[in-house]
Amino acid sequence: MKRVWRALAAALALAPCAAAAQPAAPALEPPAAPASVLDPRAPIKPMDQALRELQSDRSAAPALEAYEAGDYYKAARLGRAALARDAASSTALRYAVANSLAWTGRYDAALEDYRALLGTDYEARARIGIGNVMLWQGRPDSAEREFRAALERDAAVEDGQQSLELAARELRPALGLRFARTADNQHFTRDEAWLTWRRWSADRSRRYELAVLGEDNSAPAFSTKREALQGSAWFVAAPLAPRVEAALYDDQVFATLQIEPWRDHVRVRAGRVNWARLAFSAAALTDRLTANMLGIQAEARGVLGAVRVRADGYDISDGNRVYEGEAQLTPAWQPLPWRLEWYGGLFARRAEREDPRYWSPKPAYELAFVGVRRGWYSDRNDISAWARVGAGMSETAKASYSAGLSARRWLTRELAFALEAWFVDAPRPTPYRMHQVAASLQLLW
Repeated sequence: MKRVWRALAAALALAPCAAAAQPAAPALEPPAAPASVLDPRAPIKPMDQALRELQSDRSAAPALEAYEAGDYYKAARLGRAALARDAASSTALRYAVANSLAWTGRYDAALEDYRALLGTDYEARARIGIGNVMLWQGRPDSAEREFRAALERDAAVEDGQQSLELAARELRPALGLRFARTADNQHFTRDEAWLTWRRWSADRSRRYELAVLGEDNSAPAFSTKREALQGSAWFVAAPLAPRVEAALYDDQVFATLQIEPWRDHVRVRAGRVNWARLAFSAAALTDRLTANMLGIQAEARGVLGAVRVRADGYDISDGNRVYEGEAQLTPAWQPLPWRLEWYGGLFARRAEREDPRYWSPKPAYELAFVGVRRGWYSDRNDISAWARVGAGMSETAKASYSAGLSARRWLTRELAFALEAWFVDAPRPTPYRMHQVAASLQLLW
């Protein structure tokens, strides 16, 4: 256990000088703006009468003009300045500021302003805003409570019933079927088929998930089929919101425990993981490698922007240790056209020794990166796209490129179809390229 703690400490040390280089199996970037009831930035929602009356206040007018024009970064900046001067201490202006912060991903600051409106005439609308933020953060249980409270306060509140239906959609029992193909330039290919099941408890205090996996891994002179059974239980209402995951893969048992010391901001995860599969390597699969891991992830979404930091340490069964750290910033200053959102950060990965069976850079792989992303959302469609470029900061890293696209459409109220695709070109320092294409169906009942 001491070795794992040292691994985490080393990963944390790397985090300030690290970030989104390409891990062995990169995940899709989060969307530029979270999926919600309406596209957070288009169509632009008209101001209500109270906001229009505020335009006569010279200090509030610039913020409200930006709000009506759909420039929510500018609206939040000017609106907060007006509120700070007490020249326009209006609940209507605070509501516009809260919406602008929420629709630009600065959830922590938005929640402060929404909660300041509780007990006012804007309470119902503020609870809709709070519920939306909860939904975008993956907390449909909390979102549902806020939407119900808003409707109890005002049965005709804008987006109230629609918001409640969308939260309920995320809480309904669901079956999923997913097919994916992943390949790299080392001629290793993995074809996967997943069957998943999800169910929330009636009181919304627990979420259970089960999954069955069948996969075919192939490389020159290598081919193997593997099956797995995986399950998780998330105790949402319990202290620290513990989440337990367990899997049976190739007659090996793996399990992790995740807790949230600071709800929705800090997550700590520890356990035994399937390094052979994570490594995306025929040699690692053949040797059935495992790892004890300890990781931490933190996120803050304040007025100045969103910051995410991650650090993981792996104590591998072959005696090696790998440390990985990442930091990413999405600033409040967003000058790009077409509602593109830019972000940047650092990534680093280091191993105690190099091993040809999996990516284990020594000296450390260090990369600085910058990217753009965009999201389009409606009741039936979710589409997000991202692209980024990286510059090597160490002798084991070179210029890298990556991009991804994901799309989901609700064909009916109960059936959704989704497509995902991404690729990376990230020398280590020898050429390395990887891509994935996936399709899935989700059925609610």
